[in-house]
Amino acid sequence: MKYLVDANVLSEATRQVPNARVEGWLRAHQRDITVDPVLLGELRFGILILPKGKKRAALERWFHDGVQRLHCLPWGADTGLAWAALLPRLRSTGKAMPIKDSLIAATAAVHGLVIVTRNTTDFRNAGLPVVDPFVD
Repeated sequence: MKYLVDANVLSEATRQVPNARVEGWLRAHQRDITVDPVLLGELRFGILILPKGKKRAALERWFHDGVQRLHCLPWGADTGLAWAALLPRLRSTGKAMPIKDSLIAATAAVHGLVIVTRNTTDFRNAGLPVVDPFVD
């Protein structure tokens, strides 16, 4: 695995008119991508809070089918310790991150992965390499 893909990239496929650049990037790198358990929770939460109906049912099918194909990294002690070290470093520079993003950043750091996201600023502030398939 080379890339840890963020929710804003994976969920692009669910849009009525997905960004062709993002879809192409995902197809070209599908064997090299992984996700974090936090990301799976983030996606699932977003689906569960929708009212029952066609849109939610379609997203539930997309999520179920996608989870079967995704490689999800375990979240262990090494990642927890990397996360604990990341937070004070960010705080000392005045560049805090949302908790879920900092957990994803810790996973990428421990496994030496490039973050693939539209939210480049937070992850670059964490000192991680970043790819934005919406513009790269």
